[in-house]
Amino acid sequence: MDETNDNIKPENEELNEENQGIEHEDAKIYEYFEAEIESNKPNFTKTLTNLYELTKIDRELAEIDEEKGDLPFRIESLKEKIAVLEKHLEEDKTKLKNFEAEEKTLLKENKGLDEKTSKYDESKYKAKSNKEYDEITKQIDAMLESIQKNEARIKELKGYQENLVKGILEMSRNFEELKNELKDDISHLNSLNKQFEEEEVDLTEKRKTILENLDENLMSLYERINGSMKGEATAIVRKGNCSGCYNSVPPQREIEIRMAENVFTCQSCGRILIDETLIANL
Repeated sequence: MDETNDNIKPENEELNEENQGIEHEDAKIYEYFEAEIESNKPNFTKTLTNLYELTKIDRELAEIDEEKGDLPFRIESLKEKIAVLEKHLEEDKTKLKNFEAEEKTLLKENKGLDEKTSKYDESKYKAKSNKEYDEITKQIDAMLESIQKNEARIKELKGYQENLVKGILEMSRNFEELKNELKDDISHLNSLNKQFEEEEVDLTEKRKTILENLDENLMSLYERINGSMKGEATAIVRKGNCSGCYNSVPPQREIEIRMAENVFTCQSCGRILIDETLIANL
């Protein structure tokens, strides 16, 4: 009788084992869904490291630009000045030609009036009446008045031409000086471009490859920041501070940045923030 009782488990013990089995299954299901949720969380680790690499590339490109200094700007500025000066030169040369042509016309006109005046002067003494004499005299006076006006205009034109010639000579000197300066600057820039050509091509290709792997919105964000902070679009978070502006990052935000489940920018300087652990082995 005792042996039979030993082989029979109490009812509550069987229930406990059954419950434990259910709990074990529940735990497995919970672990599965926890893992599934964890795997579905966005991870920007690769993106952030790409952004960091992109910043390094842009920093090197910025250093190359710094080596070139303001040469590209100077060249463009010189080209603009030369174009403006060339336009003014052409305008003044055209004015000079027009003044010269007008003077030539007036001189020719005066010559003709002089000849007519001489003829009329001779003919007045042959006048048959006072009326005819007065008429000839009036015509002579009118021609003399025209000659005087023409002479005044010729004098004015000569003054204009004299000033224009001086201005054209001065502008021509400046024009040649600017052209020589432009030639020297272009030569210097070409020399620098040749020096950095291979490096720039390599960096530009690497940059292009990284950008192609970025989300369009993120690429737009990066380019916007890099536009104003050449080679400084990202910053590292070290000991709770942004390495770009040295302002503190809120503790909660620092944790979120370390988790790399999103992309955050510094609230002070606007740089994209990257936790230092992400780039420790780069």
